[in-house]
Amino acid sequence: MAKYFPLFIDISNKTFLVVGAGNIAARRILKLKEFGCKIIVVAKSIVVTIMDLQDDRLILKERAYDSSDVVGVDYVIAATNDKELNEKIVWDCNKAGIMVNDASNYKNCDFYFPGIVTEEEMVIGVTSSGSNHKLARRVASAIRYNIKDIVEECRREQEENPKQEDFD
Repeated sequence: MAKYFPLFIDISNKTFLVVGAGNIAARRILKLKEFGCKIIVVAKSIVVTIMDLQDDRLILKERAYDSSDVVGVDYVIAATNDKELNEKIVWDCNKAGIMVNDASNYKNCDFYFPGIVTEEEMVIGVTSSGSNHKLARRVASAIRYNIKDIVEECRREQEENPKQEDFD
């Protein structure tokens, strides 16, 4: 299996289509909202937790998926509980040249949705390149537990040595 390169990009001016509105979709939507992108959700039924988040950057369409839904979007997350529908969404995206993530089959993914840890301006993504979600989730959890102390320690070091410059 290939290792995936962690590419961090500004998605604030991008549009994500999320097809599905169950638990996995809700987690993806919650995380995407933190990064300011536009999100269009298409699902036959949308859970209240997602409905409560609706604003001008989160558009909800309570209906069945249609192939035309991928038109004009930058990224797609197929997160339905119907593997055949997810595969159709992947096919539509491949035909249109749109990057897609199939939550039901890692082999159908152009990108993975990593475990994301944020603390102040720090953003850390953790992935096992699709091979071991449990491991990635556990590592992300350990980072979440320790990140605040590490950031505070780095801030103190920067205050003590203000001329020292660190670059990515």
